[in-house]
Amino acid sequence: MRSSGLLLGLPLLLSSAWAAAMQALDDIELDAVNGAGVGFFLDGFLYDQDSAMARIEGFKDSSGNPVTIQLEDSYIKGQGSQRGTLDPLANIGTPLHPFRLGVRNASEIPSLPAGTEVLQLATPTWTDPLNDTHHYGLWAYYQGCLYGEAGCTNPDLAVGRLNSNLSALTSRQTALLQRYASVGFLTLKQGIDTDMAQLQTRQQAVDAATAQVQQARSVMEARYAAAPNNNKPPLGQKYDCFIICTNSNIRAYNDAVDDWTAKNEALMNAQIALSQVWQTQRHGYSLSQRSQDYTEFASLCGEPTSQQPTCSGGRIAKMEGDRASLVLVSTSLKDGKTRVPGIDLGFGAEFSVPSTAWSGSASNATRGATTTRADFFSLNIEGFTLHGSYVNLWGNAAGMLGELSMQLYADKLILGACRTCTDANRFVAKNVYLDLNLGHGTLQPLSFSMLSDGELRFRLPGVTWANYQQFYAQVPKSNISIVNLSLSNVNLGAQAIRGLRVDYLDMRTVNLPR
Repeated sequence: MRSSGLLLGLPLLLSSAWAAAMQALDDIELDAVNGAGVGFFLDGFLYDQDSAMARIEGFKDSSGNPVTIQLEDSYIKGQGSQRGTLDPLANIGTPLHPFRLGVRNASEIPSLPAGTEVLQLATPTWTDPLNDTHHYGLWAYYQGCLYGEAGCTNPDLAVGRLNSNLSALTSRQTALLQRYASVGFLTLKQGIDTDMAQLQTRQQAVDAATAQVQQARSVMEARYAAAPNNNKPPLGQKYDCFIICTNSNIRAYNDAVDDWTAKNEALMNAQIALSQVWQTQRHGYSLSQRSQDYTEFASLCGEPTSQQPTCSGGRIAKMEGDRASLVLVSTSLKDGKTRVPGIDLGFGAEFSVPSTAWSGSASNATRGATTTRADFFSLNIEGFTLHGSYVNLWGNAAGMLGELSMQLYADKLILGACRTCTDANRFVAKNVYLDLNLGHGTLQPLSFSMLSDGELRFRLPGVTWANYQQFYAQVPKSNISIVNLSLSNVNLGAQAIRGLRVDYLDMRTVNLPR
């Protein structure tokens, strides 16, 4: 390991309020701190494994053979290290923007039940738009490229793309408003509800007819099995008895075929009646078209109400709110402002795994000699920040509970399976933004528990009929976006999951056998 360039600073700071002035403490003063909270940051450090070697042993493959992992070129450095080849010092937080560990209460965190106090660990937080991870991550998503690279020096690309998307949505909103201008969406919804009630009645008739068909088929199959095999027709077809069937089992089976056929005809008529409801005309449009239009309008503008019968929310309102964030970021960049540098980190690993040669066909394979094969894997993350994240923990009769918000951003994430290849042969993700939110203190607390066998369990309770309206209004959503993704020089474009909310989670660890 390189002995040069390793400088680690870990100042501890007293904070009676997160945003209040802070002062350095010595050991005696720190010992006297009670309930005020602690702030800390890492200043001017780097880690570089360089030519030193590190091995991880104790893993086995599915056949019980040992697997050895040898770590190479691990590093943690300041942004711009060119994947560990340069030595810029890293800083995580500052005296004015430290990590914070302290007690918070429900008066400060609205999601908590009344009277609750939590232990909170919060990462450094900045209020300017470039270093607010939510603002910058949203801007990077719309920007569509890694700012500063060739062809990506105009910070207004994000605003332009959002405006283009917003224009398309607004045009669709206008078309729907014009289509039902003489009716209004509240009246439109009343007609849809009336028709859907009839649809539900006919759907119940289809369900009942389906059950009768299934029952009739079961009877037919049983009587078919009891019927004689001589000149036996396919199931569902009757015996040809010419004038009269003298065998009672044949008569019973033929009667079952008639009943099954009649039940199928009744089911078909019920399905036709159901489909006809979708064609019910009101205001010149079918129920199918009206329900589709109403759902689209509600998505664009929010559910119409008597107070707001037109457009009060939905995707359009959210996108207009997003535009304000994008303008703040683009304006800051045009003013020459820069982001607080993140960190670069990475490692390479060689896996020594047993490999057995086989020859011959799959059904007649011959086992050959077992040798040791070396596989390689590398991970590099550039410009990594975790600004504005937090974990809240507290306990009650149910055990340990929590809330988690992770705001992660990285300029690049590179995965490789070759030691000397270029990015043209690697997995490369740019502008990686992870906005992960789990748990809501009042409506859906994240619980941590230990089972009787020593395994850990993580659980988010499901939505209930009593709280679903509050749940969907208050529980924060999660967003994941990768602006550009390429694999072996094949551009896969942007990848995004937006508006994700976990309705239920029950996860536990499993102890794998050695």
